[in-house]
Amino acid sequence: MFLKAAGAALALIVSLSSQINAQTTNVTDSNLITGLTEKSGFTYNNFISGNFSSQYEGRWAGGDDDHDMYQRLRFKTKDFFNNKVSISGSGRLYEDLDGHEPKDGTFRDILDTYDKSVNGRIYYFYADIKNPVLEKSQLRLGRQYQYSVENILFDGAKYEQQVGPVEAHVFGGLRASQYSSPDDDMVAGGGVAFRPFIDTHASLDYIRIVDDDHSDDDEIGFSVWQRLYEDLHFYGRYVLLNNLPKDILTKVSWDKIDWDTSLQLSYYRFLHSLSEQSNDISPFYQILGTFESFDLFSLTGYKGFGEKFGISGGLDYRNVLDNDDENTFNHDYYRSFIALTANNILLEDSRITFTVEYWDAKGVDHSADVGIEFEKKINKFDLGCGTSYSLYKYNFDGSNTLQTILDNEYTRDIEQKINIRTYFLRIKYLLTEKSDVSFRWTTENSDTDPEMYHQLLLSYSMSF
Repeated sequence: MFLKAAGAALALIVSLSSQINAQTTNVTDSNLITGLTEKSGFTYNNFISGNFSSQYEGRWAGGDDDHDMYQRLRFKTKDFFNNKVSISGSGRLYEDLDGHEPKDGTFRDILDTYDKSVNGRIYYFYADIKNPVLEKSQLRLGRQYQYSVENILFDGAKYEQQVGPVEAHVFGGLRASQYSSPDDDMVAGGGVAFRPFIDTHASLDYIRIVDDDHSDDDEIGFSVWQRLYEDLHFYGRYVLLNNLPKDILTKVSWDKIDWDTSLQLSYYRFLHSLSEQSNDISPFYQILGTFESFDLFSLTGYKGFGEKFGISGGLDYRNVLDNDDENTFNHDYYRSFIALTANNILLEDSRITFTVEYWDAKGVDHSADVGIEFEKKINKFDLGCGTSYSLYKYNFDGSNTLQTILDNEYTRDIEQKINIRTYFLRIKYLLTEKSDVSFRWTTENSDTDPEMYHQLLLSYSMSF
């Protein structure tokens, strides 16, 4: 099955590559796009830009295997209609080459729950209209993401307006989802951003989510950016969910470009437990269970030494406020790491990175592990190989299939992969300045059954 599927995937990728290259060669100007207006029409060179990729994925573990194909497209047009309108889009087409996984299958996931083996998804598709009513304004119509208090996907409209130092926006429409049917669920909100002082930027955002299957949620977020001194900056965010404090984030960063040095310290506190809310706020509640309060401290830094060497390091400390609230996906841990990067030491156009990290987690032995990654460019080839370590990953196999998780009442019964050592090899070949083919093989070895997991990715990608 693997040879057949991989052969078909490779043949498709090579065929796509040869067809596109042939078209580029035979057409005098393949980027010439013409269209009509009320008068004499218009002509644009490179009217549409973007990226297309085709990828085969094969997976093996515990005697089972799975084979899939993915086609992805992302594009944006130039401004037209007197430079007022542009259109952007992104989508994915998925094909299950070997049929749906059974309910107790190793690799069963949400894509196996659809009626057909071929399905497509539109991530976003919208038109931007400049100054539709007033100067310094923009109207976006279509399927789009709103990045504010929550990341929301919806079909509707968003209007932005700048008045002096103040920027405001409002949005609303039907809530959209890649994995569920929101029916007539609505989402609406708005926000305002302003500069009370020259080195201060503040914003206030509001969003309301109407969900027929869960609760209706109101969320308010306040953020502030402050330049403290030259290269020293502060960022803070405070969020309310249904009139109760949800979380708070503070971050201080120092970036000294002349010294090739950076340092960042952050503190995050999740203030109240989060259970079943609207799907946009708690989409994985059935799997993760109730999320309890915790603190997270993080410190990272980097220092460069000339053009050849760099050193980075950091530490994370996560603390569940009430020890009785710890579970599989919400627990204490301490992690620290240090990484040394060397460029062009023994070979030109090469880079090697050594990483040492230490983990300390309740119920798991303390562990210190080493990772190494090597990269080298040879003419049109870009090669890479290495190994890395992770303490936690989700265990998709054994008794922890997707169906088992969704049917399970207690997240404590769901295991994770522990002590994972990953090895990888990748090869990329540049076909043209804007297209390439790549191969990537990954092997994971863990303490959790199945101990061995393998993945193969064959890809073709082109920019236009």
